[in-house]
Amino acid sequence: MKAKDHQAIKECLDEIYDGISQLTISVIELQNLNLDGQEEFVWNQSNVQTWLSTVLTDAYTCLNGLNSGHSKGGKVKATIKAKVLNVEQVTSNALALFNEFASR
Repeated sequence: MKAKDHQAIKECLDEIYDGISQLTISVIELQNLNLDGQEEFVWNQSNVQTWLSTVLTDAYTCLNGLNSGHSKGGKVKATIKAKVLNVEQVTSNALALFNEFASR
């Protein structure tokens, strides 16, 4: 594996770990969601939307890094790309569902 590929994968993993952290705090925020108080609910809603959006940004950054450079092939990179694309799609769906829930 080329040094640039290795670095791109390492940076992608950093983004993935950041995304995991954002998802974790989003779940905690959802567990603490206050449906009784409007002001606090709006605060919780905003936090979850921000953190889920950050996960999407992390996924995009990972994919962008993997696609940069001359070597775009390789089984490892292809596997990572497929998994990150899946995370991106699921997170996008979760954000859309949450936005629908929050708008009611």
